[in-house]
Amino acid sequence: MCESRGPGDNSKEDNGRRIEPGTYPLATQAGGKYATIGYTGAKTPPKPGLELLKTNKRTEILIHPGVNFLSSVGCINPTKKVSGPLSDMDFTESRTRAIALIDDLKTFAGGGFPKSNGKRIPNASVVVEGEPVLSTESVESVLEAVAGDPNKGLPAAVFQKFAPRPASGSKRTIYDGYIGAFTSDKGLKTLGDHGVCNNYDRLMHFFAQAAMETGGFTLIRESLTYTTVAVIRNAWRSRAAGKTDQWIEDNLLRKPQALGDWAYGGRMGNVKGTLDGFNFRGGGTFQTTGRDAYTAKGKLAKVDLANHPELIEDPQTSLLAACAEWKGSGCNAFADAGLIKKISRAINVGNANSATQANGEADRIAWHEKVFKAVKNAGLLG
Repeated sequence: MCESRGPGDNSKEDNGRRIEPGTYPLATQAGGKYATIGYTGAKTPPKPGLELLKTNKRTEILIHPGVNFLSSVGCINPTKKVSGPLSDMDFTESRTRAIALIDDLKTFAGGGFPKSNGKRIPNASVVVEGEPVLSTESVESVLEAVAGDPNKGLPAAVFQKFAPRPASGSKRTIYDGYIGAFTSDKGLKTLGDHGVCNNYDRLMHFFAQAAMETGGFTLIRESLTYTTVAVIRNAWRSRAAGKTDQWIEDNLLRKPQALGDWAYGGRMGNVKGTLDGFNFRGGGTFQTTGRDAYTAKGKLAKVDLANHPELIEDPQTSLLAACAEWKGSGCNAFADAGLIKKISRAINVGNANSATQANGEADRIAWHEKVFKAVKNAGLLG
């Protein structure tokens, strides 16, 4: 069995830790992603899984197939023997074992096995004793590995593994500017001053968010030059719903300043009928948007972004503003605990505890998995 990193803790929801030692009744899982009954046959069936009950503040602690340790955020994954604590799990093998476990429970419970999901399985429990025990081979692999130094940040080669460098053109220039800032002595000092370099968890979460916001480090400012009505409607669905195609074409196509005022004017601190919407459009490492956000991040970073929003286009200034926001939003602690949803909402929504999902929340998780794999394969984690 594989679990996420410890220590075991059930006292807080969504903390991403291992489950505490104890005895937990088993139930059939009722969910869209995982189910005990009905995990086959549908067009897009859920994966097989079982749920642990009586887990205190935490819910949806499951036994389910895992791809790698990032799949097991506080859950338990059956797997064949892995070579070390950073090794990937074989999904096919893990799925086979999860199904075998369900089938064994059906045989064990006989007629008492629930006929539907979300029901307690009679006389079936999971017992967790102490902390996980590594095999001798795993211990040796950890002792023999040489960990990297997070204070040195991520090497340029690692960035290129999870966010490839564009072949040419303006995107390549933007990419080189970002990576140059992230890996320079000045950039490392900025990351260090804000606690981002304290460990690799923080670095991986920080750059996953940055990669998401910038399209893999290829976007420095939001483009408001749109050439089709359909793209505008897709970007601002509710706002465009009351406008005809002709109105959008006449007033917004290829008119970035007008589009900025239409999309952002009168909110986020922008004054309607001015150039605020255009001047304070998305920019920099975390794509800061709106006069209020520019002003707040400028104060944190001690840069006058309120009067000079164009400064966000400087990669070093952009990194400084992003780090100031990161630290000010408590993201270092969230990264230490693996709370990627809180990080995503702090950066994108402006409130870590918001019930509103961050834009592209699933993509942010996917970016983190890419960064994790690149850092792990580079041997930086030991």
